[in-house]
Amino acid sequence: MRNLFLLLLLSMGLIAEMSEKPEQWYVVTDRVMGGSSNLEADYNDGTFKMTGNVVKKDGGFVRLGHRPDSIKKDAKGIKFQARGNNETYEVHLTLKGVKMPPWSYMSKTFEATEDWQEFTINFDEFEKNGYMMSSMKPRNIRELSIAGFGRDFNVDLEFKDVQIF
Repeated sequence: MRNLFLLLLLSMGLIAEMSEKPEQWYVVTDRVMGGSSNLEADYNDGTFKMTGNVVKKDGGFVRLGHRPDSIKKDAKGIKFQARGNNETYEVHLTLKGVKMPPWSYMSKTFEATEDWQEFTINFDEFEKNGYMMSSMKPRNIRELSIAGFGRDFNVDLEFKDVQIF
């Protein structure tokens, strides 16, 4: 298994190859702002595995992120397969440009059961988490993340075949 503790690596790649280039994904936790959540991420045979915990006090998030190089302007959403520990996780989209507050993002939840499921989320299903930000257009996506967020819980999630359609 290859370890993905790439906290400082913000490399770029083609969105169609997100699952094929694990080195272009990186871990971010609330520790960047004084929190105490933890995340380890591994990649093996086409599947990402996230394990750790979210501690709501002083932050409350972990995420595995990717900054796409380009996205087709007619893209409609994101598709991936996931399984987990019967918890709610989120897909986060961070948009380019000025945001208020600066950590604003768009999100959509999904339930990760013990069985593999395919998730298809259209961009118009994402909800704003912030006040002022660019409009939701595929070309405005700066980062896509799979996240554990907002409550105390153990993270145990696998996902694969991530693609923008």
